[in-house]
Parts: sequence; structure tokens; C-alpha cells
Amino acid sequence: MRRLAVLIFGCLCLAGAASAQTYQIFADEYQRLITQARWKLGPFRIFPTIDIRDVGYDDNLYFGSDQGEPKKDFTATLSPEIKVYWPLRNSFILYFRENPEYAYFHRESQQRAFNNSYGAGFRYLLLGRFVLSSEVGNAVHRRRLSSEFRIPASDRVRSLQAGFSFETARKTSIGITGAVRKISYEEIYFNPEDAPVSRLLDREEREIGAEAYYQLFSDGFLFLRGNFQEYRFLDEAALWRNSTATSLWAGLRFPLLGRMSGVLNFGFKEFNPKMEGEPPFHGLVGNSGLELRTGRLAFRLNFARDLSFSSYAEIFYYVENSVRLGGSLYLTPFLKVDYDYSSGRAEYSARESGTESEGRVDRRRNHSLGLLVRVFRTAGIGISWNFERWMSARAGFDRARNFFGLAFTRSF
Repeated sequence: MRRLAVLIFGCLCLAGAASAQTYQIFADEYQRLITQARWKLGPFRIFPTIDIRDVGYDDNLYFGSDQGEPKKDFTATLSPEIKVYWPLRNSFILYFRENPEYAYFHRESQQRAFNNSYGAGFRYLLLGRFVLSSEVGNAVHRRRLSSEFRIPASDRVRSLQAGFSFETARKTSIGITGAVRKISYEEIYFNPEDAPVSRLLDREEREIGAEAYYQLFSDGFLFLRGNFQEYRFLDEAALWRNSTATSLWAGLRFPLLGRMSGVLNFGFKEFNPKMEGEPPFHGLVGNSGLELRTGRLAFRLNFARDLSFSSYAEIFYYVENSVRLGGSLYLTPFLKVDYDYSSGRAEYSARESGTESEGRVDRRRNHSLGLLVRVFRTAGIGISWNFERWMSARAGFDRARNFFGLAFTRSF
């Protein structure tokens, strides 16, 4: 047992991907595919889903400042997905996923876009204990890329990842992972005076990590993960953003108790620019969310803190803290009211060259209210209102946005 603990600690010290929070033992996944598939076609197991989002009226589509005339529009995004699995001889799983997506804008027709995402991978069980896995993917979406990025835009992530794990009879596992991602953005201008976003943010990310999972109950486990990431920017004008990051994460995935679900996930990140004089970051990070259901009430709590590259030409990054509190009141078994409030704070890095970002802190607040009806099993549909307010330390950047539309959920 002591040797196992030393091995886990050693792996975590050697390497480390952002907060991995899930791992499914090979035998459990194989059994799920055999027994829970929506459709069966010969040896293939098929899982279809559909995501419908942003259906409604946006009174400030580009999230412009209070000083301008906001663009208003009706929007909708349709995103069906199909996953096809081929489980073979209790030791091999081959899978493929296909996800076409259409983003519709009624007035701003130039924003309309059809994108397609796809991927394929496998998991292979060796000697009953070792699991080899790999996946290749191409994901393209049109969306607001971050809380800072106010313009709908398309981004593309091409990825290749692999992993090797050792699983015990008690469903504990330890493993190593590696990934390479090439991230590119649509050539649009965040500010007219800046370079296009593609020149500022297009990059390649390389990552190696080690992880350990200890199953406490049938649906809950402890996890540890360490990772090392390298960021290589592709345009010569953005090479000063080249950097590395080392992180260590620890957490607990529920449900451990019948009415509680979610993840507690916290860590420490050390971010180091490769160019001398650029600002480093050392501090706590997290990405946690819990939900408690009791009787006719449900309560939600989410917390996130991490570093993101800025879309502004002269700013390296910002550290964002976000807290969301919410609840649901079930008026009947098929009718509920949802309310969520979130608050965020973005702290911008300061460079030695001196920019207007010196000491800049932006804040945002969100209110969301919805009324939903259960239509099928755990699926629900209803109406919602969302209000977002961004208060910037930079003059003329305060802005607000309302969105009225349809709400959908698969976890009523």
C-alpha cells in the first residue's frame, strides 16, 4: 500500500491537464454501452442527443458599451450529436462522434454559420488491468468565447490525446495522459485599433498529466491530477505570449449521498511566461459545482477561478473569479421555477512595458429566471430571462444585455 502511495505521488510530481474530473472503469463503460444504448444496429450501440440553445431575443447582440446603439436580433443554435460505439470481446471499445451545428441570426445574417465537429477514438483493455486509450477530434463552434469576448465568433480545436491507466479490482485507477491541441479563431477584430483575434490567440497547446482516482462509493470518488502545459503562439506578433503552466488539482465527485450531486475541484497553478519581464501568476484555482435536492426545493452552488488569455492586444491574461448561487422550486412534479445569480471579477495582468490595464479590475453580474415544464422523463422546456451587467474599470466599457427566450434542460 505504501508503494502504491509513493507511485501515485511520484506520478503527480512528474507531470500534470486541466482539472480532470471523470474517469470510468473500462468494465463499467462496457456494461453501460451494452445495456443502456438508445439504439442498436448489429454490433453497434448508438447514443443520439440534441442541444438547442440561445433561442430567443437578444437586445445587445454584440454586448456593446452603454454609449453605443446596441444591435438587437433573434437567435437560435441547433446542435444534434450522435455517438456510435462498437464494443468488442469485453476488451475493446471503438467509437465515433458526429456533431453538426447551425447558428441562426435573423437580422445579422453575416453571423449565420454551419459548423461540423467530429471525432473518433478507442479504449483497449490489456491483461484485465491496463487500459490504453486514444482520441482524435476536430471541434468547431460559433459562440461567445469567454466572458470578456463579447462578439459571437467561430473557433476550431483540433486535438490528439492518449492515455494509459492501471485499474485495480476495487475500481481505483492511476494513469498518465498526453494531448496536443491546435486552436484557431475567426479573423475578426475585438477592437478596431488592435490586430485580429486570430493573430493574438491562435496557438498550439501541449500537455502531459498524471491522475489517480479512488472510488469511495458506486457513484463517487476522490481524484488527484497534476499537469504541465506549454502554450506556443503561432503569429510572430504574439510570440511574447509563449508560456508554460504547472497545476495540481484535487477533488471529490458526488453523488456520495442520495440527494447531492456535483464536483468539488480545487488546485494550485503556476503560470510562467517564457519572455523575461512578462507577469507570472501563482495562486489557487478551482472549478466546482454542487446541487442539493430536498423535497420541492433544489439548491445550486458553483465556483470557478482560473487564468485566461486576453483578447486585447496589449494585455497578457486575466484571472477570473466567478460564483453562482441558484435554486429551483418544484410547484408540481412537472412544473418548476428556476432562479440563478452569479457574480464575476476579472483581474487583468500588468506588464512592465506599462499599459492602460495597470490595476484594471472588471466586474459582472448575472440574473436568470425561468419557468419550465417537464415534457419527457427528465427533459423540460420553458421560458427564461437573463440579464448580464459588465462594469469595467476602463472608461466607456460598461455594458448590459438582456436575453428573453426558450429554456431547455435534460435534468428536470
